Amino acid sequence: MTYRRFGVYGLLFLFNMIAYVDRVNISVAGKPIAAELGLSPVALGYLFSSFFWAYVVTMLPGGKLIDRLGPHVVASMATTVWSAAQMLTGAATSFFTMILTRLGMGVGEAPFAPVTYRSVRAWGPYTERGTAIAFISAGSSLGPALGAPVVAWLIQALSWRWSFVITGAVGFVWVVVWASLVSTPEKTKWIPEPERQRILAERDAGIEVPDHGGVGYLGLARAPAMWGLFVSQGCCVYSVYLYLTWLPNYLENARHLSLMQAGVFTSIPFFAATVLNVVINWIGDKMLSHDAVHAGKRRYLLGICLIATSAGLFVPYVESLTAVTILVSIAVTFSNAGPATNAALVSDILRSPADAGRAFAFLVLGGNSFGLCAPIVTGYIVQATGTFSAAFTVAGVLALIGAASALIFGRGTIGDVADAAAPAMAD
Repeated sequence: MTYRRFGVYGLLFLFNMIAYVDRVNISVAGKPIAAELGLSPVALGYLFSSFFWAYVVTMLPGGKLIDRLGPHVVASMATTVWSAAQMLTGAATSFFTMILTRLGMGVGEAPFAPVTYRSVRAWGPYTERGTAIAFISAGSSLGPALGAPVVAWLIQALSWRWSFVITGAVGFVWVVVWASLVSTPEKTKWIPEPERQRILAERDAGIEVPDHGGVGYLGLARAPAMWGLFVSQGCCVYSVYLYLTWLPNYLENARHLSLMQAGVFTSIPFFAATVLNVVINWIGDKMLSHDAVHAGKRRYLLGICLIATSAGLFVPYVESLTAVTILVSIAVTFSNAGPATNAALVSDILRSPADAGRAFAFLVLGGNSFGLCAPIVTGYIVQATGTFSAAFTVAGVLALIGAASALIFGRGTIGDVADAAAPAMAD
């Protein structure tokens, strides 16, 4: 049996990595941007968050577009839009124009996570679903791990403006490669026929696919499990974006590191997350039987991830930089593993492939509805208190709430019966 589908996973890994290098760029560049444009911590928090405003608003339309055009098409479109916006950020001359470029980037990246999850749903046998999503999502942590020190170097060697231009240009190279190689499993010519047949036979985990055209967003919203995972995703992603946007600033101002030191120490937790995310979800795949997958028991692994994410609660109470790095690494690792586990869980209990793009968009909307608040809330906390302590407390408590939501509400199935009042074409 061949494994050429792993080439698709590899390109999606790079897709995730590029997206997160582009996101972390503004975090590393935050201090020189604030100095040049005269921004307060609150204004900087709004700038960090502005990307997510457009990201959230266009999330559900993006999910519907994925179901209509296919993730392979939307991936190229989305990367083109966000890469152009990333490059234009380097030309921004005011707070207002920078907000506009960040909104453009948010529109482009809105389908990014649903594209990843929907692609695995199409290409991956259920026995490797969690591992494949975790491997691909590891690009989301390797992006900041490599991007933070590289961007810091670009800023010192050139300027913060050139850092945006250079990182944005990389996305266009990826689009050329992806568009020339990848379509659907049914149509991609370089996949051998035996492997194609395995993909098509095993991607639905032996569950009979409903003969309806999907339940649409309204039907998905009627499933309690969808809402339980919506909340758990949000509580997990809140921590992801706290560390992604504010960690370099925290290390510079609260721990008194230089720009380059902050870039290096920001990379350490994300390097750890890159490896451990895959290991954690690989263990989950190996431990789950066919029946356990159908029963949605992956939610227990999700609960563990969220409980471990709450380790960030203790960051304000340790003195050494080593202890800070260890606690942040735990929080970053499990907050990155959680969304991959959650996406695999949605695949496990989703009954209609026709709803997959919408279901993943709904899930990611939950994550980013919470996540967009993290930079803003943290900015207000820092300005009001002069410290980051309460910011870590908020993230830790939310992680515990997310664990309870996953374990209590993240059960049952999604999209079992088409509701005549909520056909897929209506939304």
